[in-house]
Amino acid sequence: MDKSAILKMEQLVCEMQNPETGVPLRRQKMFLTTIPSAFLAYDLVEWLTDRLNIEETVPFCPFIEAVHLANLLCQHGYFFPVGDTRSLAIRDDGSLYRFQAPYFWPSHHQPDNTDYAVYLLKRSMKSKQKHSLEDYEQEALARLKKLLCHKWDFITLQAEEQINLAKDKKKGDRLVLESQEKSYWRVHRPPPGTISCLEKTPLANRKVKKKSITDLKREKAMLLENLNKRRFKTSRLVESLINHCQDYIEFDTFVSGIWPSNPWITEDATLWTLNNREVEVPTEQRVKRWSISLDDLLNDPTGIKEFERFLRKEYSHENLLFWKAVQSLRRCGNLDVDKKVHEIYNQFLSPSAPYEINVDSSTVEAVQEGLKNPTRYTYDNALLQVYSLMEKDTYPRFLRSAQYRDLLLHSLHPSQKKKFGFNFGAGMKKRMVSAGAKRRPNPSHLSGSSVDLTHMSHSLEMDEPSMSSRHSHSTSDLHDLGIPGENLASSRLSSPSSSRDNVPEDNPHTLQVPRLSPGGGEPETTLGVSLTVPCRPASVVAPWETEE
Repeated sequence: MDKSAILKMEQLVCEMQNPETGVPLRRQKMFLTTIPSAFLAYDLVEWLTDRLNIEETVPFCPFIEAVHLANLLCQHGYFFPVGDTRSLAIRDDGSLYRFQAPYFWPSHHQPDNTDYAVYLLKRSMKSKQKHSLEDYEQEALARLKKLLCHKWDFITLQAEEQINLAKDKKKGDRLVLESQEKSYWRVHRPPPGTISCLEKTPLANRKVKKKSITDLKREKAMLLENLNKRRFKTSRLVESLINHCQDYIEFDTFVSGIWPSNPWITEDATLWTLNNREVEVPTEQRVKRWSISLDDLLNDPTGIKEFERFLRKEYSHENLLFWKAVQSLRRCGNLDVDKKVHEIYNQFLSPSAPYEINVDSSTVEAVQEGLKNPTRYTYDNALLQVYSLMEKDTYPRFLRSAQYRDLLLHSLHPSQKKKFGFNFGAGMKKRMVSAGAKRRPNPSHLSGSSVDLTHMSHSLEMDEPSMSSRHSHSTSDLHDLGIPGENLASSRLSSPSSSRDNVPEDNPHTLQVPRLSPGGGEPETTLGVSLTVPCRPASVVAPWETEE
């Protein structure tokens, strides 16, 4: 707390204790007992009102202001209630209060764990009914006993000695001293949940550091620099911010979404693969971002590669090479700075440089002066000129070139997002059923007779267009292939209305091909076509499975 405020309060309390002009202090009688050195609460409030002229400064509620000031003095420990020390509050009534001894004032005495342990141990040694410890005090005593175990014997001796000294005093003096000591620790070691005015803040006390001459010169230079800065209107700044957001809203994944998918959710790494630092075919979104500004182009390694390829075609790539060299200088180790600075000068700024850049003479002289003490920022002024040249000349030509149009044309275009979810087979089952319905005819349109191909060649030629779209070439429907050793093997494609038992005995090696009726509604009498399939004895292969 501020020491000046403490001194003002103590000065006011000293005036209160003046026997002639202070608060009336006398023995107060209560029932059958006499309380020494006490004063009444309304006497204190009245004295504060008269002494500080509160009625003139606060004419509407002078007593409320006086009670508030008295409460602050009580909470800081300058006086305390005689009966109940749990509540450090002043009431404008006949309650009794007692002044605290100057020894226990905040400016004269600071609390210590050893003193608090002596006080608690002394109370625990006395009569348990009168001086019993509260719960939080018992916990504090046990905690201090563990903390101060190395000097607990000394604390015990101090407590016993103070008890013996108190016995030699008068009863009135002993009661006053005990109440003062109890009130002191009530202020400095309050119960849990109680606010203490003397509690220190956890933040460090930031004292104003006295500024030196160097600090003042630095502050002066900063203020002069701020005066030279261009000032913009708030409306212009807001408009510029809106335009910036509109330019980049397409590339903001929080607004426009992530294409093709969010790898943190779907565990699909396609997004990272497409947006690697260097790719052969960039995405359309990536190429479009290059057209916003030169910074966006140079921040992308793929963009730098494409920009350099364009500049090499026009034999004007020295500026970009200088920019890359300066960026490499800024990121190199401290031991390589001197070497790289001279390499850049010999390559781009010396009279015999292979890639001489176009900068003014004053910049070259500044660079030559900086070579005496090379740093990472020796070429900053030259880099600003080179960057300005690229931004005004080569960068717009790159955006208008056929190479950029080809990159935009052949870039990876975003497609519609896939609906992710678990498919438990319902949709697949429907597709399989519908495909099977299209592939297989209605069973009512098929019949179960077999006709020899040699006797029905003419009718087969007439009905060939209607059969070709319905015939399946899957080998999964072939049955009853011949056993090795026989000259022929038969395979039949059975229709839903016929079974293997309906095959005539005189055609043992036949392949049945179902046929639809020409009308589509009425079934034909002879719809099955038997095809004789020759088979080799060793292995049976369908004619459409041969390589020829």
